[in-house]
Amino acid sequence: MANKVAFINGKGGCGKTTSIFHIAGVLSKAGEKILVLDFDKQRNTTDIMLMHTERRNGTIFDVMVDMPPDEVLIKVLFPHRGNAKPKYYGIDSIAGDIRLEDEAELNQIDADLFGIIIGDFIKKNKYSWVLVDMPPSNKTMNDICFEHIVDYLIVPMTSDVFSVSGYGDIMETVQRARLLNPGLNVLGVYLSRYMDNCSVDRYIRGQLQSYDTFIDVQIPHATDIREGVMFGRPISYYKEFSKSRRAYENLVGEIKKRVNKLR
Repeated sequence: MANKVAFINGKGGCGKTTSIFHIAGVLSKAGEKILVLDFDKQRNTTDIMLMHTERRNGTIFDVMVDMPPDEVLIKVLFPHRGNAKPKYYGIDSIAGDIRLEDEAELNQIDADLFGIIIGDFIKKNKYSWVLVDMPPSNKTMNDICFEHIVDYLIVPMTSDVFSVSGYGDIMETVQRARLLNPGLNVLGVYLSRYMDNCSVDRYIRGQLQSYDTFIDVQIPHATDIREGVMFGRPISYYKEFSKSRRAYENLVGEIKKRVNKLR
């Protein structure tokens, strides 16, 4: 059964897209088969995932309307080293769409049917993980995803008041979604752009450590993480030995532990 995880924070710029890209790489390196869904109108995940891949017509919005997922699915290609030919490593993606910002159009979607179509597609293709990039603020899209697509949420967070306050809004959405999807669970919160020499980051980490939802793995605000995104290469395929790679591997390990505990 696939582990379907949405990455969300009510504030933009918290590292959702970067996290999904590098986490997909860690899972791919471990031999998992991954589907990445971009539900954000900004389509940053789409741009990164498909940097070395020829795009196809059709997006996740088209699937919501009437297009079969097979017709829009794209196999993600990337080089495992700088001068290598991009290859497929078990990551598939369905592109985002600017039309996702139109909540009036989203309200016309048959969310139940969309959830069934995506669920059947995931089973047919035997994905072990589904990673979903959520927009910072789109109530209708949140409801569709949380009620009909995913089983888990995870919250990348930065050390600022806006990121922290956004968490409260997410929990309200989760409570509402559980009326239709009672198995929806929050895996936790982690610091996604952490600087160990920053007193604010250390203070926020200390405050969060008393909460069960806190995943005490810090993703460093590091150059190689940004370079990996820039060159379209997940950190697991970009830097064989690095603090950043170990951090993402540790984060994936904690995510797996929490998923197994909740099953």
